[in-house]
Amino acid sequence: MNAETNTFNGNNGGMLKVSLVYMVVGFVVFLLMGLLGLLMRLNHAGIFILPADWFYRIMTLHGSGMVAASLLFSMGGFAAVLSKSVKLSPRILWTAFFIYFLGAGFVIIATLIGGFGAGWTVLHPLPYQSGGAWGLWAAIAMYLGYLFVAVGFLLYCLNMLYAVVVKYGGLGKALAWEYLFSGGRKGGDNLPSPVELVAAVVAIDGAITVVAGAILLIPMFANAAGLVEVVDALFAKNLLFLFGHTLVNLNIYLAAGLVYAILPVYTNRKWETKWPVALALNLVIILVLLPYFHHLYQDFSQTFFLHVVGVIGSYGVAIPAFVVTIIGSMALIYRSEMRWAVPSVLIALGLWGWTFGGMGALLDSTIPVNQVMHNTQWVVGHFHTYWLMGAVAFSLGYMYHLINELSDSEESGTSRMAAWLYGLGSAGFLLMFFLSGANSVPRRYATYLPDWHTYPTVAVVFVLILTVGLLILTLEMLGRLKGAWQGTSG
Repeated sequence: MNAETNTFNGNNGGMLKVSLVYMVVGFVVFLLMGLLGLLMRLNHAGIFILPADWFYRIMTLHGSGMVAASLLFSMGGFAAVLSKSVKLSPRILWTAFFIYFLGAGFVIIATLIGGFGAGWTVLHPLPYQSGGAWGLWAAIAMYLGYLFVAVGFLLYCLNMLYAVVVKYGGLGKALAWEYLFSGGRKGGDNLPSPVELVAAVVAIDGAITVVAGAILLIPMFANAAGLVEVVDALFAKNLLFLFGHTLVNLNIYLAAGLVYAILPVYTNRKWETKWPVALALNLVIILVLLPYFHHLYQDFSQTFFLHVVGVIGSYGVAIPAFVVTIIGSMALIYRSEMRWAVPSVLIALGLWGWTFGGMGALLDSTIPVNQVMHNTQWVVGHFHTYWLMGAVAFSLGYMYHLINELSDSEESGTSRMAAWLYGLGSAGFLLMFFLSGANSVPRRYATYLPDWHTYPTVAVVFVLILTVGLLILTLEMLGRLKGAWQGTSG
């Protein structure tokens, strides 16, 4: 690799240390949450039966913990690639990290000690009306956990936004508006890179997302304190999904930013900011806020117009992702004689996962299909697909790339095999969710009928294949981590 493709530029060593901590901690938590997911699959297969109350505690911790872990994983990688071209503040990112993990601590206390088991979506009024399954304090601890995670993410977003705005001298320039609105005729001499565009887009939507969460939490805390008698359940659900669903989607865009940064290294082609790229990423600012409405199709009291917005938003947001990331990546790979290494294998798998997971999401966002499929394992399948074989695959590929770069190491044939095992295990595991959903197996059930045991049993076999691949890659990265840390000093 040369200076142009290296993440370390001689001046961003401090930022790369922060990024490594984000990625390593996020990856470790991802592995731990994966073990909880395995426990649930074993339970559904009838191999290792969990008490129902513990199943829902584990389900809640797995969902919220996996979202937080994967987001932190992507945040770390994205900060690393962004720090090559803009000046980020390590102090702010360290602060964000500790606030973020303070929130994670509250979630662990709420679930494992407090017994909170309302699911990671914490739909009102269940957190406060558990029928004695957990106390009010556990619900408040869960909400506090989400609050601190949101504040940590907000600090991260503001740091990114400030950095790119300062570099380009204004928000409009950071979003390439002159170039965009002139049809590409003006402003093309000083364009932000695709990574910098993603930074501005994610930061803006991240701030909006956190504000939505705050608007929800204020009445929720007031209700717990007895200051507000009733919180409208539909109001709470809309704001909750605006916060949670958008946060999950922003994680994917951060991970996609890693593809824009490292796929050119393996194809030896530059990913440039062309007019379609600027248009697509600017559209994402609005479109990514709209798909959450498809989670409320079955709420009959929701205004019909908002259901229509959900359909338009769900289909609309898929277009920029498909054009920029999927088609753009294919164009870079086509006849490039791409170097097939662990990172490029994981990127290729991630593109597959994002595509097929997105197709599953589009089907579910179609109202007639949603009415039949939304409360089945189909939904679990679609978000696990673009999560495990999308966002996590991209982040894992980048972390492997960065550790090898900083430690000046070479990968082995065994590690490339491990990357393919990750793909094979993930694909089989995820396929069982889709087949379960297609056969009307419900989601969020602790107890399965005997006829449903086949799908999770097969899934467990593929999880073991996935585990072997992850174990090989983890041990290899662990052996090089010290060298990578030292490499941040040049």
